[in-house]
Amino acid sequence: MKIDKVKKRDRERTKSKILKAVGEVIEQHGTEKVGVNLIARTAGVNKVLIYRYFESVDGLMEQYVRSGEYTSTMGTDYIDAIPPLAPDERGKALNSLMLTFMHDLRERKATRDLLRWEIGTGKSMLSDARNQVASRILSKIGDLPYYKDTSALVTFLSAGIYYMAISTDYREKMIDVDLHSDEGWQRIEKVIESIIADVRG
Repeated sequence: MKIDKVKKRDRERTKSKILKAVGEVIEQHGTEKVGVNLIARTAGVNKVLIYRYFESVDGLMEQYVRSGEYTSTMGTDYIDAIPPLAPDERGKALNSLMLTFMHDLRERKATRDLLRWEIGTGKSMLSDARNQVASRILSKIGDLPYYKDTSALVTFLSAGIYYMAISTDYREKMIDVDLHSDEGWQRIEKVIESIIADVRG
């Protein structure tokens, strides 16, 4: 019995190392270099273990998305830390979620690369994994008391954040909003806060 527990703990530790290595490879080399050999080298494990635990690179990428390693708002710890919310607290929680997500994307090139890769390859399993995690978050936050299609609102805001964050790697400005300055992003933050506070069903 003890041996089984040790084996399980070792397996989970190894899986965690492999998932962490995915992020390191994306950060250092971009998504086009994500492959079994480089990930195994980065994690310091035999590549056979990647196939054993994840079956394929696609399976590994899906687990990486599900793990929440690529953005703090998708991790289990973040979701578990969301307390039961009264209706009048939900707007504030939703605003915090959107701003944390936006800051993550600004700071993590690996996350922007992952989103670009997903869009470019059309890997729906990554979208499916992310949608499941997002649904868990929204079910914990709950609907805004004054707007019943909260998931559509979050979809709209997330899409805008995705596009603007990914655009920072290619352009300086969108209209007159400086995507490379804190001031420019503070303007976007105020808009998000206003939309969440002012939208009415």
